[in-house]
Amino acid sequence: MRIVKLTTTLAVALLLPACGGPSAEEPSQVAIHSGELSITPAPSLAALTDPEPQSVGSWSITTGVLTSARSEHTATLLSSGRVLVVGDATAEVFNPYSNVSVATGAPIYARVKHTATRLESGDVLVAGGWIGRAPLYWRRTAEVYDKDTGTWTAVETMNTPRGNHTATLLRSGKVLVVGGYSTEGETDSAELYDPATRTWSPAASVISPRELHAATLLYSGKVLVTGGRTFTDVFQDAQVYDPDTDDWSVLAPMPRARAGHVAVRLNSGKVMVLGGGHDEVDFYDPYNSTTPWTTGSSLPFGGSAISATRLYSGEVLVTHSTGQASLYDPATDAWVSAGTLAPRLWGHAATLLHTGQVLVTGGSTDAEVTTTVWRYTR
Repeated sequence: MRIVKLTTTLAVALLLPACGGPSAEEPSQVAIHSGELSITPAPSLAALTDPEPQSVGSWSITTGVLTSARSEHTATLLSSGRVLVVGDATAEVFNPYSNVSVATGAPIYARVKHTATRLESGDVLVAGGWIGRAPLYWRRTAEVYDKDTGTWTAVETMNTPRGNHTATLLRSGKVLVVGGYSTEGETDSAELYDPATRTWSPAASVISPRELHAATLLYSGKVLVTGGRTFTDVFQDAQVYDPDTDDWSVLAPMPRARAGHVAVRLNSGKVMVLGGGHDEVDFYDPYNSTTPWTTGSSLPFGGSAISATRLYSGEVLVTHSTGQASLYDPATDAWVSAGTLAPRLWGHAATLLHTGQVLVTGGSTDAEVTTTVWRYTR
């Protein structure tokens, strides 16, 4: 600090420059002490105000778009690194390296609210779904997409028509399909698809009928099913399917009831469960029989979660129907903003690419169903 002897008149003149305010070139903090003027460098603006929240990673809208506007579709990563997008009566393959999407063979049956599962062969099983017209709104049909020829082959139909169900690839290579909405309401049925024979066989029924539940493959090879709903109830329960014994075990219930939520297995083996109308985030620990459920850091607007994608880093990217995105770090149990895609975007699909980026396709805004494709880079 330098102290300069000045008259009061000169001090006032320095405080009120000709422009009528402080100098914009070198802002200073000015104070008068007993006829002396002390001049010290002003703190930066950042030191005077709270810092703005910083986003982690970045979103970019690709130059290429989908060939058709889509919502409530599926987007499945192929072994080539391209993404198979299926919805309504058409399908296309998006190439994330060239940002070009091309139509591929049309599915045999139109559908949304279906499941798409990449098999060990690299082909994709598409099953069930909604067709939007009476009398059979829900499909029992299934078909397989050949990644090499771009064509579809019908396989044996499921025993139960369904949509809003789950489909999980087991370690055996079979696919477990559970619950969903059927022609007579929610169903408790489960069945197994065998790619070797292209046939379905009944599996033990889930504890009670449900749709909009979540199914997560554990490291043990068992399948965790959480929540869901019927027309009158939203469920808090959790259960595990054992493929070796074809039976279900009831677990301690979740801390809160959820439906339409998402669940993702972390590198630790724990399962993160979020969304379904709650900002709170719950964790299932399959290795802790005493306290299997714990609650972590809440996610603002977490109830609007649409997808949860575990990145190669072990972090989890969550996209919301609000168009926002969030990133979770399991090491610190902390959330940070991951930026914004659009003002609102529901019904979209998120796919982890071979590059480690996340591709978000389609979805609905307040005005329309979109063809847009977004890419997240950490």
